[in-house]
Amino acid sequence: MEVLRNDRTRDGFNRLHGKYLKRCLEVLPHSLATLDVSRLTIAFFAISGLDLLDCLHLIEPQKRDIIEWIYSLQILVTKNNESGGHCGRHGFRGSAANGMDNPYDCGNLAMTYCALSSLLILGDDLKRVDKKKIIDGLKEHQLSDGSFVPVVYEKENDMRFVYCATTVSYILNDWSAIDRQKIVSFIRNSF
Repeated sequence: MEVLRNDRTRDGFNRLHGKYLKRCLEVLPHSLATLDVSRLTIAFFAISGLDLLDCLHLIEPQKRDIIEWIYSLQILVTKNNESGGHCGRHGFRGSAANGMDNPYDCGNLAMTYCALSSLLILGDDLKRVDKKKIIDGLKEHQLSDGSFVPVVYEKENDMRFVYCATTVSYILNDWSAIDRQKIVSFIRNSF
């Protein structure tokens, strides 16, 4: 790819890519339709891409609607953690494609990271985020070796989810629910 040598070329590049990213927020291209359950991840990449390209103004009229959509994906379990055992269910789901309030509807660590990051990029103050329950839920995602699983009923664990968990803790400014020494040990043992 030719290096963008002048402002005019760069502006055209940014505008074209900005239009594509805006379109991804409005409707998924056919080639991405199978990713509907991860729509929040696609939205995060589109929003952060628009931010990097200095093109957030393209979605200014839709910004409130996007923020409301992200909040609609927040899981707010009402059963208390002691009796219901649903602590790890808190966070954000990737989309409403799998239905809501089913037994497997629980917070996904990567989706929670994408939601919080997107909300911040869009200028939200995170006041409607159930911070305490998300932080408490992180305990359920951490395994004994210090790694994390994306969803409490899954076995997949790797460095991606360590990144998501630590970033969520950083964004919410609360490290109380995770064992940082185990995280350090997991990272060191990964080399």
